[in-house]
This record gives sequence, C-alpha cells and structure tokens, in this order.
Amino acid sequence: MMMILQVEDRIRKKGRDFHKAKTGSVVAFKVTFRDFSLVGSNIWFKLYGPPSDRDVDLIGSVIQSWYVMGRLGAYNSSNLQLANTSMEYNPLYDADKGFNVMPSSFHDVGDVEFQDNWGRVWVDIGTSDYFALDVLLNCLTVLSSEYLGIQQVVFGGRSMGDWEEGMKNPEDGYKSFKI
Repeated sequence: MMMILQVEDRIRKKGRDFHKAKTGSVVAFKVTFRDFSLVGSNIWFKLYGPPSDRDVDLIGSVIQSWYVMGRLGAYNSSNLQLANTSMEYNPLYDADKGFNVMPSSFHDVGDVEFQDNWGRVWVDIGTSDYFALDVLLNCLTVLSSEYLGIQQVVFGGRSMGDWEEGMKNPEDGYKSFKI
C-alpha cells in the first residue's frame, strides 16, 4: 500500500510528465576484443564526449555492482539451474547441487578512470565465466541507451585514443570512481 501511495504522489507532483527523459544514445555501441585475458586486462569505454561527474558515478556504480556480484560467485555458468527452465510449472532448484558446484569468483578490479572521453577499468575476473562479460554488456547497453551514450567498449589492449599513463590531473580531463 505504501508503494502505491508513493507512485500516486509522484504522478500528482509531476503530472503527465513523470517519466525521466532519456539522455543516452539511440545507436548501439561497438564491442571489440584485443588480447583480452580473464586474469588481468583493461576494459575500455569510449563515450561520445567527456563524462560529467554523474556519468562517471553511473559507470563506476555499474562496475562496482558487477564486481560485487562476481566476488559472490554470480557468474558461474555451471550452476544455471533455472536459466532454461519453463516457469509454467513450479521449477525445482537443487540447493545441494548449487552448493557443490565448483565455485567461481572475481579476483580483483581497479578504479574506473577517465581521460576525456575514454574510460578504463582493470579487471581480474579470476575463475568467473565469460558469462560475466555478457552480464556487463547487458548493463552497459541499457546505461548507454538510457543515460549517457557509449560509443565503443573494448576488452583488452594497453592503450586507447590519447590515453596517457600517469596523467591524473583533473584540469587535463582526468576523472575517477574509487571501487
């Protein structure tokens, strides 16, 4: 009941214009792989322009959430018991099978950094599956179309665009999100 009252209050305050306007891109981003290793590589993001502080926070929050899920073993395709199950009937979940599956876990992630319109994050996905990359790309697709517009995502590679190692001066376009 409380939720209904909150929704009604929001509609009353905003009138017919209660949906948030999209600020992202109508074009899908390009995805490429350049010598990507699950145990230590950068993931690069090219935006259409330099990110605002809000954009950095959005991308950083997505990466942080993705990492936490990975640390907790979420990206383990050997235990996808419900993924291809019909929900028309009450499905069965075997908790013992889930408990006894070989665990998978992210090992580490760096801070999200931006220099002008290029961003990067270093990841060590550890024993997680490539399934983790699908989940990240699904999140980034919605983030790009709804909020900030991502032009390209590159898995791997040492440098992109005009990236300058060690350049951390905000006056030169550097921004970061601490993970």
